[in-house]
Amino acid sequence: MTVEERRLLEKLASGMLDGRVGDSVTTSGGSSVWKAIKDGQPVMYKQGPDKRFFNGKENERIEGRLNILKKWTTNEEKLLFLRKYGWLMYDSEVVAYSAKYKP
Repeated sequence: MTVEERRLLEKLASGMLDGRVGDSVTTSGGSSVWKAIKDGQPVMYKQGPDKRFFNGKENERIEGRLNILKKWTTNEEKLLFLRKYGWLMYDSEVVAYSAKYKP
């Protein structure tokens, strides 16, 4: 592991890179899929489509179920996440690290 990779893992663990990564994608079934970093751990989420029904007075909306599709837990997996999706983040070091692994 290089010094740069250690520094990026420290940034990730400290919470400096927390937040959404890229845009969300809507599937053909109406679900939303997105990636985020929460508490230093990259996670891929999927939320089912909203449901709406009329309760006799007004329309009510119920949010779809939130599922975790994938977690990147080990240091090697986290580095693979930064290599693959780092170009979507707003940190210049992460973008430069990701650019090294893009064709």
